[in-house]
Amino acid sequence: MISARLPALLLMMSACASPAPIPAIQPFLDQHCMDCHDADAKKGGLDLSALSTDGNDAAAHKKWVRVFDLVSTGEMPPAKKERPKQEELKSFIATLGSDLNTKHIAQKGTVLRRLNRNEYQNTINDLLGVNVNVIDALPEDGRAHGFDNIGEALSISGIQMLRYMEAAELAIHAALSQDTKPESTMQRATLETERNKEQIGKQWLKREDGSIVVFNNGGFPSTVIPNLRATSAGMYKLRVTGYGYQMEEPVVYSLITGSFNFRNADNVTRSFHELPAGKSSTVEVTLYLAQGNGIWISPQGLNGPDGHSPVKDGPDKYPGEGMAFQEVTLEGPLITEWPPRGQKLLLGEAKLRQLPHGLPPSQAWKARSPGFKHQYTADSADPVGDSRKLLSSFVTAAFRRPATAADVEPYAKLFDAEYAESHDFLIAMRTAAIAALCSPEFLYLKEPAGKLDDLQLASRLSYFLARSAPDAELLAAKLTQPEVLRAQTERLLKSESLDSFVTDFTDGWLNLRELEFTTPDKQLYPEYDELLLDSMRRETRSFVTELIQDNLGIASLIDSDFAMLNARLARHYEIPDVSGLDLRKVKLPAGSHRGGILTHASVLKVSANGTNTSPVVRGVWVNERLLGIEPQPPPPGIPGVEPDIRGATTLRELLDKHRNSETCNGCHRVIDPPGFALENYDVIGGWRERFRSIDKGDQVNLRIEGRKVRYRLGPPVDAAGELSTGAKFANLTELKQLLLASQDRVAKCVTEKLLTFATGREMGFSDRAEIEKIVTQSKDRKHTTRDLIHAVVQSEIFRSK
Repeated sequence: MISARLPALLLMMSACASPAPIPAIQPFLDQHCMDCHDADAKKGGLDLSALSTDGNDAAAHKKWVRVFDLVSTGEMPPAKKERPKQEELKSFIATLGSDLNTKHIAQKGTVLRRLNRNEYQNTINDLLGVNVNVIDALPEDGRAHGFDNIGEALSISGIQMLRYMEAAELAIHAALSQDTKPESTMQRATLETERNKEQIGKQWLKREDGSIVVFNNGGFPSTVIPNLRATSAGMYKLRVTGYGYQMEEPVVYSLITGSFNFRNADNVTRSFHELPAGKSSTVEVTLYLAQGNGIWISPQGLNGPDGHSPVKDGPDKYPGEGMAFQEVTLEGPLITEWPPRGQKLLLGEAKLRQLPHGLPPSQAWKARSPGFKHQYTADSADPVGDSRKLLSSFVTAAFRRPATAADVEPYAKLFDAEYAESHDFLIAMRTAAIAALCSPEFLYLKEPAGKLDDLQLASRLSYFLARSAPDAELLAAKLTQPEVLRAQTERLLKSESLDSFVTDFTDGWLNLRELEFTTPDKQLYPEYDELLLDSMRRETRSFVTELIQDNLGIASLIDSDFAMLNARLARHYEIPDVSGLDLRKVKLPAGSHRGGILTHASVLKVSANGTNTSPVVRGVWVNERLLGIEPQPPPPGIPGVEPDIRGATTLRELLDKHRNSETCNGCHRVIDPPGFALENYDVIGGWRERFRSIDKGDQVNLRIEGRKVRYRLGPPVDAAGELSTGAKFANLTELKQLLLASQDRVAKCVTEKLLTFATGREMGFSDRAEIEKIVTQSKDRKHTTRDLIHAVVQSEIFRSK
């Protein structure tokens, strides 16, 4: 059934405009371009005599767009060549522009957009009312233009279809795996259990108040809370009671969940929390736990003086810091809906019935373990009749539109065939449902070329701002009416789903998904820790959320007088008087080196490696992510910037030599300057006046968490540069002023990123006029962020395929 539909989908994907030559511009090319860009010269790797004019050839089309841009801005022909007459220049631009516009219009609506694995997981969980991780069961999605929801990069294969079937089966099993409502229980535990007795008095201290004090991060001896496990999958309330021992600041701990078996493959750090010093307090968290998952409380950054340890001194005499555990409770599962949504959708009035486990008496204990999979059935008085009603409702919900009889028929036939063989209503319904969740109608956003209707807009808007399938209110709304579309956009911007939008959008736009791609060198950056990493990520997401919620302008993106900080980030940024782990809006003090997205530690980390920074990498990041300039790849045979093997004493001198090459200078005079402006920030976003080194430079007299640092301070940082326009700056502060003066360009880039993410396709030549219109109208409101999102949703680009 599925394979029969795939050829039609692939045919639609490959539909495209026919080749169209551009003879009218040939005289202009012959006179002004072919001296440098013919088959012999191929300057810059461009041979215009062989460049395809087929609108289907995306790479060739992009090169023609670049030709158009270079000629339009006067960069080509170069200044030393004879300038074209104004009339022939206008004719060339008009002719080529019209051709590029026509070809892009014909091509942009042909690519089908598949749900990426994150969207698939969100959709299937919302549909069935479960909370399962199917992302790990699916192949990683391709990326284009920074995002992983772009149709052209979301291919599909036989292996992927098999994985989708496995993922659908996993989710449906979760929805149909409990025949009775789980009982909510309250579990209480302390660290003082039989297995921990030997640690008390040896490495741990038991105080008179009954608390157990630990002095390390809980790796060994383990601070996994004993005898505390989720009895079934669901939401739980976790309460941790304790305090910081022999310390002035609150004690920080990470909350880790998992099965804690010998592989530790499913262990996940969920969040960071703190308890006050010397005063008992309780932290409460609501979180989802899989059946059998436990809790690990891991203290962070506990310090102790050199030469001392709990074992050597004895826990009662050890002078170092510790965390006092008093009690941990786990309440749940917290059931708000029973039966689960998936059961009601797939079974209706039919009830699940657990089958005998079939184990011999000597092994019956296995059926009581959390990992044992019980078998179920469901009884129906009218299997065929019930299946038709239930499948119609299920297919309607899955396809995000009213299902027709023709839509339901293949799944009804599949049910009949399966029921005839198994005589089991549950098995037959599961089989039909799995097929529906692997069908093109579920996996793809079906958007025909042209104006989108109400239901198509509902899906586009929901996957843009909620990152999942549309809810009932969206599906019922007349979204083709601009005022209704605006009201629903505003509703989503005010909902909890905004967090999902900000997370997925910033992961692609700012490349935050690569935040953990590199691990900073421990000798060079001993202050780096997991809490800083977590705070980095949350800072940028909170900042973007603040821009949207307070409707702040693009100017704040470039340079703000505030930052979203907690105590860990504030210490990293050397900003005083910030306490606690919760991020909040903090006004920056005079002279601060922070403000705006470019000073975020997350951005500075993803644009560096674990050892050093590169103005080229950071320059590319600024050009692509903030200015909307996509640097050209180096021509074939041109080497990249290598380590210092040619006598240059600094990377700046090395890059100066690199730019002396005429081939390299054209791009690097655009790429490098913004990267130089960021050189005062190291690989983890800390401020520096001098570069760090392992073995060269001046020794540093500094201790971090009680340990003496080993790095040295090398040559001073030079953050000055000159833009390709000739504008000079001495540091990032001055570069920000230049960016503020041209914030329309930044607003245009953000608009293009939003539209790319919202539509699942690259913005092309025919979109330019509409984007310029959005930016022009937005300028009157100082490019305010929330208004910009509304303008994007109201645009013809968003409302059309």
